Amino acid sequence: MANYFFYGTLCDPEIAREILGRPLSGCSPKPCALAGYKRVYVAGATYPGLIADPEGEVKGLQVYRISPLEASRLSRYEGREYTLEEKEVTLADGTKEMTNVFMPLPSLRLSDKEWQLDVWRRQEKRRFLGGLRRNVLV
Repeated sequence: MANYFFYGTLCDPEIAREILGRPLSGCSPKPCALAGYKRVYVAGATYPGLIADPEGEVKGLQVYRISPLEASRLSRYEGREYTLEEKEVTLADGTKEMTNVFMPLPSLRLSDKEWQLDVWRRQEKRRFLGGLRRNVLV
């Protein structure tokens, strides 16, 4: 069983359930932050990627007990444009933990527009979910 940092669409319980096949609450999610990065839109898409930013901090969820099958589902969902790296996150109580983070490969074109979960939910989630159900990330 492994731990993962969710920083984008997977922070949404409905999307996480679609990918993992179980409720996000079953992964004991804890709020946390990843220092040294910012979250921006992937060019031409509604989902984010991370770019280095010495002043930045990305808030997300530390999730636990991800099975090998779920890890495979996550890798398939993230696709070939992301690679799994181990990074340190800081939990809300100040505890630091190492976790798995899907980092965009240098070949992935990222915009400079900040990605925010609440904005995505209001403006893009419906279209994203429709694409996901057709096996197309938008």
